[in-house]
Amino acid sequence: MNTNHPFATPHVCFVNSLRGLGGAELWFLAACRNLLARGVQASLVAQPGSRLLAGARAEGLPAAAIPIRCDGAFWTLYKLQRHFRRTKVTALVCNLTKDLKAAGLAGRWAGVSVRLASRESDFPLKGNAYYRWYFRHAATGLLVNSEATRRTVLASAPWLDPARVHLLYKGIDTGRFRPSDPPPSRRPPVVGFVGQLIARKGLDTLMAAWQQLDEAAWPATPPRLRLAGEGSLQADIERWRSRLRRPACVELCGFLTDVPAFWAECRCAVLPSRSEGFGLAAAEASACGVPVIATAASSLPEIVHAGRTGLLVPVDRPRNLAAALARLLGDGPLADRFGAEGRRLIVGAFDERLCWQRLWELTCPEVTR
Repeated sequence: MNTNHPFATPHVCFVNSLRGLGGAELWFLAACRNLLARGVQASLVAQPGSRLLAGARAEGLPAAAIPIRCDGAFWTLYKLQRHFRRTKVTALVCNLTKDLKAAGLAGRWAGVSVRLASRESDFPLKGNAYYRWYFRHAATGLLVNSEATRRTVLASAPWLDPARVHLLYKGIDTGRFRPSDPPPSRRPPVVGFVGQLIARKGLDTLMAAWQQLDEAAWPATPPRLRLAGEGSLQADIERWRSRLRRPACVELCGFLTDVPAFWAECRCAVLPSRSEGFGLAAAEASACGVPVIATAASSLPEIVHAGRTGLLVPVDRPRNLAAALARLLGDGPLADRFGAEGRRLIVGAFDERLCWQRLWELTCPEVTR
């Protein structure tokens, strides 16, 4: 351990200013929880009134309510710096660029030696001088959650040292997310979607593809589509559902608290995204032994191996998506084989123990050295 550091005991602080509760926020909670279980001091800084703050306090995780709203607000920087010094923070993980601009700068002033920005989506970095300064100086490194995101970041930011861009997959709790009986082939023909109901998830493509299945003649039970999540497209989806031939075959499930139970009722999963960061829903479905149909976008081919653990289709191609859905719904042995292979892939490459070990090494380098 570096005894010259002003704070000898590691303390990792996760900073996230979002008010909602999505995949990134759930991961921040899990990361804090798992570092604490390792004996590392960990805490969160969250927006007052946010669902992340409520979730942390419900679990008994250390969390501070500090508003992060405007870039460079002196009062925010002062409160963050004072908090980091008082709680002896040694490492920061910042969710949004906005969080980096506030917490990264305040952490630099407070003497926090490890300041990591997190890139959750496969979007390029801006190249203006403002961004360059923050990612070079407010941050000591950048976490990316897939090889696809890493490629996009480095292609858009040749000024960024590749050695400071660290791959950290979002690990899956393969004990909680595990196969259940009966196998996919013996379940009703249910297609599941888990994620935000937003345009980036390709839901318009899914609706167009499902329209084709809805209009088809099925010899037995017609397939059902279950959509779990919340978002700005909910009203559009409800209007679309009302115009279907079989509107009762489409269900909006809202925000889930028991995702494994959801996947246990599905024959296959669908993720028609235009871009992803990690593709958490695809990984969790695969861990549950559910075959996945996804687009060949961003990180999804890293999780869904075409012809082995599921099927990949082009982005924005409803006809291809409809054909892939019909294929898996109609071929039980194929669904079972894909599901079993998907489970093996997740256990071998994406188990959460690998993720937490890597996070520990990146945030507590003086301890792990």
